[in-house]
Amino acid sequence: MKRSVKTWISAVLIVGLSVLSLSAFSESYHYDFDDLKEDNWELWDNNSVWQVKGGFLNVVIEPNDIFTNAGLYQFKGIPGNYKTFEFLIEDRLIQRQEKKTGHKAFTITVKNLGSASAGFGVAIGRRFPEVDETYTFFYVFNTYGIEAKAYEWFDAELWREKEPRHPDVLQRDILELESMQIRFNKGHFQWFAEGEKLAEFEDPDFSSIKIIGFLIQSNGIEVGSAWVDSFTISGSGLSVSPQAKLATTWGEFKQLRK
Repeated sequence: MKRSVKTWISAVLIVGLSVLSLSAFSESYHYDFDDLKEDNWELWDNNSVWQVKGGFLNVVIEPNDIFTNAGLYQFKGIPGNYKTFEFLIEDRLIQRQEKKTGHKAFTITVKNLGSASAGFGVAIGRRFPEVDETYTFFYVFNTYGIEAKAYEWFDAELWREKEPRHPDVLQRDILELESMQIRFNKGHFQWFAEGEKLAEFEDPDFSSIKIIGFLIQSNGIEVGSAWVDSFTISGSGLSVSPQAKLATTWGEFKQLRK
C-alpha cells in the first residue's frame, strides 16, 4: 500500500513539475494515441475522419472526383509565434495557423503505421509565399517511399516553381511498417524504415519546417483507411505546449505502471 501511495505521489509531482517547469522537459513529445487531445491536432480537409481506437490513430478517407484527394492531420502541439491564413474550402471559410519561425532540427519517430487502399505517411512541409500564400509543398514519407506533393488546398498540382530534391525511393509493395524515422536538420533529411537508412538528401529551400502531420491520400476509387500506433518528435529548441506535455507525462507514467 505504501508503495502504491508513493507511486501516485510521484505521478502527481511529475505532472506538477511539467506544468511549472516546461523548459526542463521541452525537447521531446510522445503520443501513444490512447486518447486524442484535439488542441494538439488540426484537420485539413472535409473527406477524411480521424479518431482513436484501441490505442491507434485511425483514419478513413472517401474517394471523390479528384484522384489525388488527400487529408492532412497537422500536429499543433508545439506553440510559437503564428501567422493566420484564411481561405475557402467548398465555400467554407477556413483559418489555418502556421508558425513563422519554423522548426530547424528535429527527429520524428512513428510506430506500427500502415494503410489499405490509400497512401499514408508523415508529411513535412512549408509554404512559399512568393508563389502563393495558400500554396503548400510537402515531402511525404510514406510506408512505400518518398513523394513530393504540392497543394493549393486541396487541389493537387505538379510543383511548378521548385524542383524536388528527394531521391527516387519507392517500394510500392510495402503498406505497413513497424517503425519509421525522419531526421531533419536545416534542410538535411534522413529517412529510416525498420531501422535501416533508405534515403538522405538536402533541400536548401527547407532551412526550417512549418508544417508537420500525417497525410492520407485516396486512390480516388475505393474507401481508404490507415492507422498509426505512436508519434514522437524530439529535438533541441522544441517548445512543447502544456497540454501536450501533460498527455506525454501521463502516457509515460502508464507505461511505468504496466
